[in-house]
Amino acid sequence: MQPKFVSRFPRVFEIEQELYRYLHLTSPMMITSLVLLGVIFVVNIVMCLISGLLYANMAVFAMVVIVLFVLFYRYYSAIQAGKKRLAEDTNNKGEVTVTATLTDEELISESSDREESVTVPFSHFLKVFVTKHYYMIQTTDKMVYVFKKGAFSVGKEEEFLPYVQQIIENNKRKRG
Repeated sequence: MQPKFVSRFPRVFEIEQELYRYLHLTSPMMITSLVLLGVIFVVNIVMCLISGLLYANMAVFAMVVIVLFVLFYRYYSAIQAGKKRLAEDTNNKGEVTVTATLTDEELISESSDREESVTVPFSHFLKVFVTKHYYMIQTTDKMVYVFKKGAFSVGKEEEFLPYVQQIIENNKRKRG
């Protein structure tokens, strides 16, 4: 198995932060919720201006503020938990280096804090998404494997995304 693409990089908190932003803050459910909250907020403000500060208007306004606070707190607590988890990993093992390799048949993920590598066949690839600094491949096992932009030691980075997208399209045809 000859490697087609290899990306080696230190594991940093930025990975988890970008992953959380992509999977949670930009999910269709979250975007729909925020748009709905925004519309409710604007309508409520207009109603307050037209009909005065009625109890019903203030109750809706309070609910919108509470929901926004809960969403912010959820994001903040998840980020803090991620920071704590990374700090524990790096304190116990020093800097953790991740090596992600794509061969002709599978993805191999190696990490300096694990004894065994993880092998994922192409048939498990579900989707690929691009964040500011990473390419992330989500699998049917609900795992995400990361390739850092600018850290490819084997293969041309500009060929990576089309290659993975083609694998995912082939998987969709086989499943569907």
